[in-house]
Amino acid sequence: MSDSYTAESAEESVAALRSKAEYENAINLSQHVPAAKIISEMVLDAFHTSKESDQIRELRVAIRQAHDAFDDDKAYDLMGQLKQLKDAEAADNAALENLSSQFSISRILSCFKDDPEFQELVYGLALKVLNQSHQAISNPSAGKGKAARAKKDTEVFVISKDGISVTLPLRTPRSKLNVDREALEFLGFTFVGEGSEAELASETFIDNSGAQQPVTRKSIITALQQQSAFDGYTIAAQ
Repeated sequence: MSDSYTAESAEESVAALRSKAEYENAINLSQHVPAAKIISEMVLDAFHTSKESDQIRELRVAIRQAHDAFDDDKAYDLMGQLKQLKDAEAADNAALENLSSQFSISRILSCFKDDPEFQELVYGLALKVLNQSHQAISNPSAGKGKAARAKKDTEVFVISKDGISVTLPLRTPRSKLNVDREALEFLGFTFVGEGSEAELASETFIDNSGAQQPVTRKSIITALQQQSAFDGYTIAAQ
C-alpha cells in the first residue's frame, strides 16, 4: 500500500468523522424546518441498510416459528442453514474489508458508477430528494405549524385506521425501531423476538409503485403523508 493512499485514506476518515459530528449537531437544532430534516435523513436511510441479507432474516423468522411449534428437528435443520449463510456472508465481508484497505472509497465508487444496481440506488435517491424538495418548496405552509413547535425535541404523528389510532414519534437521534413496536405492528410490520432484543422480520416495505423502501420512521411518515404506501391509513401531526 502506497504512502499516498494511506494519507488519502486518513484524510477521508477524518473528514467523515467531522462531517458526521457536524450533521448530528445540526439535525438536533431547531433552526432547520422539518422538511429539510426529512430530506437529509432520506439520504442517510438510502445507505444505512442492514448488513444482514433477507435470507438470514427470513431464516430467523422460520427458526422462531419452528421453536414456537416445538418442531426441534426443523429448527435444528434451519439453524444449520443459518450458520452456512452467516459463514458465507462473513467471508464476503472480509473480502470487502480487504478491498477497502487497498483502495479509497471514492475510487471504489467511481468504478461502480455505470453499474445498474448502483445507478438504481443513486437515481432513485435523487428522485426522492427531487420530489420531496418540490413538495417542501411548493407547499411551504405545511411546515408552519411544525415551525411553531420548533422547540419541541420530538415531533409526534398520529396514525389512524378503522377508528383505531396509534402514535409514532419522529425520534432524533435515531433509536431502535422496537421502541415503536406497537405503531409498526399496527401498520402491518412483524417483529421477531421480545423486548429490547426484538428485530424487524423485514427491513423494507413495498410502496404503491412497487419499489422497495427502507423501514425507518422518516420513510414511513413520508409514505403516509404522500399516500404512496399503507393504503387505508391516515396520518396527522399531533
